[in-house]
Amino acid sequence: MANPYNKYIKQYQTNNITTATPEKLMIMLFDGAVQFLQKAKIAIEEKNFQERSTNIESARKIVRELMRTIDLENGNDVSKSLFVLYNRMAMKLIKANVSKNVSLIDEVIEDLSNIRWGFQKAIEIQSGITTVEDVMQERQESVNGEATNAEWTTIWTIDASI
Repeated sequence: MANPYNKYIKQYQTNNITTATPEKLMIMLFDGAVQFLQKAKIAIEEKNFQERSTNIESARKIVRELMRTIDLENGNDVSKSLFVLYNRMAMKLIKANVSKNVSLIDEVIEDLSNIRWGFQKAIEIQSGITTVEDVMQERQESVNGEATNAEWTTIWTIDASI
């Protein structure tokens, strides 16, 4: 039986998208890609190959859209590094789809989550909610000094945006 509130839920979602700031839209893209990849992992477990393919392809399209947001012509080395990282994620998703490899999906989820964290913190810094120093300390504590390349890319992005 269909949920009688579906049309209101869809209207709420549409309103959220059309009224969102560009920064919020970026966060929504990261969240959407991760949700698609979580669904793809479930589809792999359930051997639902159509669902796996559809969700991985949807996440890949989001990653490609994130790539299009980067201004390579006017950007700095951070922009170029982020572009390369997104491209690497898109390639991993193609491989994951073909090989049904959950660990490749997990790698992309981790990278997306780390970059999302960086963008969220950049928004908080620009809004005055937190400081660069607090963010750097928080990240240092959360990874015990073992930041990955993706994490350092997000930290550099935060630093470069200030």
